[in-house]
Amino acid sequence: MTTCARCGHESAGFDQCPFCGEAAASSEREGAGDGESAGDVNLPAWEDPAVPFPVNVIETWRRSVLEPGAFFAGGPHDRAAVRPILYYLLISVLAAGLSLTWGALLPTAQPGLVEAIAEMVNIALPGAADTIGPAGRLADFFLTPFLAVLSLVITSLLLHLFVLLLVPGRRSLTATVRAVCYACGPAVFAIIPFVGGLVAWIWGAVLTVIGLREAHRTTTGRAFAAWLLAAALPAAFLLLGVLLVIARVASGV
Repeated sequence: MTTCARCGHESAGFDQCPFCGEAAASSEREGAGDGESAGDVNLPAWEDPAVPFPVNVIETWRRSVLEPGAFFAGGPHDRAAVRPILYYLLISVLAAGLSLTWGALLPTAQPGLVEAIAEMVNIALPGAADTIGPAGRLADFFLTPFLAVLSLVITSLLLHLFVLLLVPGRRSLTATVRAVCYACGPAVFAIIPFVGGLVAWIWGAVLTVIGLREAHRTTTGRAFAAWLLAAALPAAFLLLGVLLVIARVASGV
């Protein structure tokens, strides 16, 4: 099957398009990107229409978490990020569900997001004191998609800012978004009580560095530096805020 480069007509093999006379191009070649054939692109199973659900989720998770070097290498880094974002949301909701389960089985005194906000603004939540914890955790679960999108936007923008500063010849913001989305797999380690969150954070950081390295065709050192600066910037602002509060309290203002 060949495709006309001018009018897009597809037909059996021909040297010139029968409609416009233009020389036909092979339909197996990509019209954009690095000029590689479609077979050379390392397409994640999640984005492959030939792989059914949920096999595409399981295979994408397995390869991105356990074989990150091979998974991120040669991927369609400039392809639209709609499917990766959906994968990111799916994993985030799954991880939140696992955390909710353990929260119910292993009660903790740590407040959820809703409870923490209510405490900061001095608002009493309805219900008995012993039911506030579960209610707060349930509210956190339903807020997960919105919080996940907010986290994705902030993380991707911060990472890409430092990629722009540190990586010559980098790809677009889309490549950074895709790397962040497919690096979220370790979030499901929330199923491990007590240490699951720490394991997920460390493993996710490693995957993000590998993803940035492959997405932007750079070195591990530059990718790690971009990740480290992006992670340190919010912490620096938080520390500055704490110091300002302490200074105001100490001055009696």
